[in-house]
Amino acid sequence: MIYLFVLFFLSYYFYIEEKSSRITKFLPLTLTWSPLLLVFFIIPATQFAVGFDYFVYRGYYAHPDILQIYFNKGEYFFYYVYKFIVKYQLGEQSIFYFAALHNSVIIFFVFYKMRAAKFNVAIIFFLFFTITGIYHNQMNGLRFYMGLVYFPLIALMLSESKYLRSLPFLFLSIMSHFSTVMILLLYPLSFLRRNSHFVFLLFILSPVVFLVSIGVVPYLVELLLNRYSHYLTGGYSQGISIVNFLSKLYYLPLFLAFFFVYLKRRPISKFVPGSSYRNYLEYGILIWAGTYWTIILSLQYGFFFRVQSAFIFFYIFPIYYLIEYCREKGRKYHVIFILLYLIIPYVMKVLIFAQGEYTYKNYLLN
Repeated sequence: MIYLFVLFFLSYYFYIEEKSSRITKFLPLTLTWSPLLLVFFIIPATQFAVGFDYFVYRGYYAHPDILQIYFNKGEYFFYYVYKFIVKYQLGEQSIFYFAALHNSVIIFFVFYKMRAAKFNVAIIFFLFFTITGIYHNQMNGLRFYMGLVYFPLIALMLSESKYLRSLPFLFLSIMSHFSTVMILLLYPLSFLRRNSHFVFLLFILSPVVFLVSIGVVPYLVELLLNRYSHYLTGGYSQGISIVNFLSKLYYLPLFLAFFFVYLKRRPISKFVPGSSYRNYLEYGILIWAGTYWTIILSLQYGFFFRVQSAFIFFYIFPIYYLIEYCREKGRKYHVIFILLYLIIPYVMKVLIFAQGEYTYKNYLLN
């Protein structure tokens, strides 16, 4: 129930704030959004035993020598943050306070940049919360999600060719969890064409490429990512079930509806050539089209489920485009249908079939 409160409270607040004002300057908007940031932060910060790794991360506080493995991996950001917590005796829960604050600030900064580019942040937040699972999964995959939250920020910078400015965030991402090195894929993708027909070709041809490449994946991992070759034989080597795979295709009807609009060159009004809005929206759609079908590799190698999760933020962009198109055309029933299509499985996930990261216990009340 607490997750539904966060979803509806923040979505409504964003909606009302955007309808009543057009604040774009950083400091005034930060003050206006501060209640939202507090609510967004406090839930993961005060979690208790959510997910499988909660007590593992708490245990490092009593046994800090174990942290050396993260230093050896090159995950210096996480290592030094935790060493700081131990040195100043900030308590076992402090790593969750820090991770929640870090992730919340980065995500809200992305929202701020999108707001400045004239995105409707109420819709963006609603899609972020119901589709990506990032808010929930950060409570278990602590290090991985500390790195993953930089993906949309770096993509935003690359969409405007700010390559040098993106590098500090690239390093922070990789030094949180080395598997986020896959973020490097964003750089060559930024040079690809972004017109609708190329994006469609990328979307329909990439599953063929991934199917054909299943047999050579072990060789590529051995050659390019040797330190992760053990994932192909360990616990992550087991592929996901067909049922799990099919569940990941739930949003496919919306994606196909998006292409129906996108390929007919029916732009939304803010889709102005050269604008930050268009640059980021087009680039986000391109990233989604190029990475969506990585889920196919998960049928053989479970590790690639994490790859798919790393780029799940970009699911937002085609659905956002579709919603904005329907809104501008006055098709309110289409918008309502899309929102219901998104929220019904989410409600079922947190109320009826809640497990793992979709359950919640509070550290302060435990």
